[in-house]
Amino acid sequence: MSSDFGAARRAARRAYEVGRLRVSMVRAAGVTSVAVVVALIAVGQRALVWLPVPLLVWVFVEWRGTWLLRGARRGLVAGLATLALPPSVLRLCCSADVGMSSAACCTMPGLCVAAGALFGLSLALLVPRVPSEHRATTAMGMVLWVSSIAALRCGALLFGEAAGLIGGLVAGVVAANIANAWVDRGQARARG
Repeated sequence: MSSDFGAARRAARRAYEVGRLRVSMVRAAGVTSVAVVVALIAVGQRALVWLPVPLLVWVFVEWRGTWLLRGARRGLVAGLATLALPPSVLRLCCSADVGMSSAACCTMPGLCVAAGALFGLSLALLVPRVPSEHRATTAMGMVLWVSSIAALRCGALLFGEAAGLIGGLVAGVVAANIANAWVDRGQARARG
């Protein structure tokens, strides 16, 4: 008798998870298609190479849900903002008439780190007010989604610049969440 109940419970759980995964795939396709359209406009066809990254990240985030999903939704806004970042900001030494892919164009990973950190710190405005025990999960959702969208921007950059931009974004998100934790801790001490 108890084995029948256990088998039915496992089958129900498996059906539930498969259903969630199907819904996650549909939602991920919708969100990623919007991101790809924006990336095609902002970056060009080079962004299509990175298409699987945001698709897989969003499937995982949607399937996992809860606080990870809340953070990822905020990260979506910031990630789309990275696509609006003009490449001339990331490569100041390139002239407009030469083009970004020319051999006469230098690379500047330091600027990519700075731009990524600036975007990451700006996420402090988007960090949802969540209970402290869920802050890390929410921040992880933001980092996952911002990084996957930034990968679309980085299709036009060299590896060092792409790593710098994504590394700066991650550092900025972490710094913003640590600052929020300190503020919350200070407010809790003042109340108690």
